Amino acid sequence: MRSKSFLDRAAWVLLCALVCSLPLEKSVQFPGLGDISRVIGLAAFATGAAAVAWRRRLRPPNAALLLAAAFVLWSGLTWRWSASPPATAARFVTLVQLLGMVWLVWELCRTATAQTRLLQAYLAGAAVSSVWTIVRAAENRQTYWRRYATAGFDPNDLAITLALALTVAFYLSARSRGLAAALVRLAAVLAIVAILLTASRTALIAGLLNVLFVILAWRPSTLTQRLVSIGLLLLLILGSLRFAPAAARERLATLPAEVAGGTFHNRTRIWKAGIRLFTHHPVRGVGAGAYAEAAVPWLGRPPLPGHQYAAHNTFLSVLVETGAVGFLIWGMLLATLAWFSWLLSSSERALWFTFLAVWAVGVFTLTWEHRKPTWLMFALIMTAWARAFEGREP
Repeated sequence: MRSKSFLDRAAWVLLCALVCSLPLEKSVQFPGLGDISRVIGLAAFATGAAAVAWRRRLRPPNAALLLAAAFVLWSGLTWRWSASPPATAARFVTLVQLLGMVWLVWELCRTATAQTRLLQAYLAGAAVSSVWTIVRAAENRQTYWRRYATAGFDPNDLAITLALALTVAFYLSARSRGLAAALVRLAAVLAIVAILLTASRTALIAGLLNVLFVILAWRPSTLTQRLVSIGLLLLLILGSLRFAPAAARERLATLPAEVAGGTFHNRTRIWKAGIRLFTHHPVRGVGAGAYAEAAVPWLGRPPLPGHQYAAHNTFLSVLVETGAVGFLIWGMLLATLAWFSWLLSSSERALWFTFLAVWAVGVFTLTWEHRKPTWLMFALIMTAWARAFEGREP
């Protein structure tokens, strides 16, 4: 019994550490091993698998987990006809690892308290990443021209990571009291400041979508929480108009023009190439992870050595790389998660429905079907749904 308890607890601690590391994953690298999330993730999975083997009891999967596994399996099968077999093999390995993370959350996160701990871990990592970004801005260490991000991160990737953390902060703020609530709100302010420093236009829209949480959680919220939520949204708006650095405000001010008829920093050209690719490979796709190689006839080689084109749109990326079959599985997975979210209690519905909306807008200009925050969100929604149909657990 002691060994079992030790394995379960060790796996849980490592899982919390993994979730905390996600907003920092590209910033901390171990030579020969990879980033911090990969190292912790492998240790967590090994420990979790040992704990399950010891107790000889596996939690039955639900529909969303099966759909996630089907998507990973289909992505692997696309290697047979891939435009770039090495890229597809690498993508499949990544997806298998992500599926392992989903399974680990599914196995270990079975109570509301456990879910709260994982959300707190994600927000804590986001707070550290936000502070890191602010420090780099104070030192004028630019990631791109007058744009700032934590070391190793693309500003757009970091900004969406923090926009998702902002949703978590809204939820935890409503469920916390005293010092804990103050710390959560401080983390939210830090995330807003860091989002503005990245000057990401997509993240600005995604962050403002947290108004959905305010609307969905309005009735059960206290007056204090309503005022805090509105204050945070106003801070994001005023920051983009007045408080952010001039260069960031100038870039954010181009958002209406980009939406009306811009190229989204030349992304529309990449999207058009993707649509042409889909018309040539509509059913099976060009192979998971093979978008860059398959698009060369239309886009040419990138001008900078070592760079590759990405789809810059998760939905288009899935459609082109895995074809109609993979896109159907992916769509069924997202629809299932949205349905799960909508049928939960009011506070849970506000959290996960807003989380999905923020994610969907954020990944409209990013390739995130193989990123850890995406799959963590999938896993947590699965566990929240399963918990709603289970009795009280000790």
